[in-house]
Amino acid sequence: MIVDPSTLARLRRAMLPMDGTIADHAEPILAAVADAVPPARREALTYVDLTAGSCLLPLAFAAAGARAVVVNDIAARSTIAARALFQGDGVTAALLANALSGRCHMRMHAPSFAFASDYLTSGACATFDRLFHADLPRRQVATLRYLAVREVLGFADAEDGFRILMTHDQAQLRADRETDWRSFLAHHGGAAARLETMRSDMADARCALRTTRIRVLQADMRDIANRIDYDGPCLVAVNPPTNGIDEYVIEDQIVHSLISNRLVPLTRCTEGPAEFWCSRVDAALSPLPSGTLFLVWGGDGALDIDACLARWRRFGDAIHCANVDLGSGRKAQWGIFRRR
Repeated sequence: MIVDPSTLARLRRAMLPMDGTIADHAEPILAAVADAVPPARREALTYVDLTAGSCLLPLAFAAAGARAVVVNDIAARSTIAARALFQGDGVTAALLANALSGRCHMRMHAPSFAFASDYLTSGACATFDRLFHADLPRRQVATLRYLAVREVLGFADAEDGFRILMTHDQAQLRADRETDWRSFLAHHGGAAARLETMRSDMADARCALRTTRIRVLQADMRDIANRIDYDGPCLVAVNPPTNGIDEYVIEDQIVHSLISNRLVPLTRCTEGPAEFWCSRVDAALSPLPSGTLFLVWGGDGALDIDACLARWRRFGDAIHCANVDLGSGRKAQWGIFRRR
């Protein structure tokens, strides 16, 4: 790999937790990159991630000492993570404790409980608000906002995401015979210790980063791809979502509403899933100079592996491909290609 396993483990502890992402396969991907890019060229490499998601791969390339890293994602939660992990700083344990206890002044905001009470308790919303809306310098705010997002994500069920609260009475939730609320209720305790661990993990991850030229963007990859400088040796990650940027599942809606400080309505993408995916792939790969490496993932959404391969091969030649067994007969594939 381009980074050692212990360093990657440090970065995993700080990344934005996201299930079922390309980050789950970081080890073989980074090993394939190490095979494709000779050691002498790695520090001249620019890594561009057009849908950074958890931010693990950008963190890994920054830790490997890439010449430059570009981190982009249209999702607000991923941008919050990127700004904290790459541009945040300066939050001590004492400052975090002050913010968490409400001793830091807060910017004007609507109380999150006013629009999130169907899914979160008043205590959970108050913790989020004290961190996310703290009136502090920009780099400290970036770190606290990411901690707020990480903490509130812990209230989502692993299988069902954020569930509607029919009551806020904890005794009634414990007695609920239809839904198991134990993990939700347990997360109300120990917030200070959890957040301090997260703060420490973030500081540890930042210490591992060697790259200083880092650019954080927030845009649809279709709109941003042709405005990025791909000069020199470059690896571009192209992994568009299948269902579209606005077709959120409920956990996205809750988190993005908290970030926006208002209820963000569910909307439906006007393009079909296959049309959406193909349009983003084409827009991302078209401007790449000949010889540029690109990292892709597909086959687990609207298009099968063969259709994805056919699309990628319009633009480049495969130098490494690997199938991923998703169970129940489903497979995905990731690959590294060289632009023709």
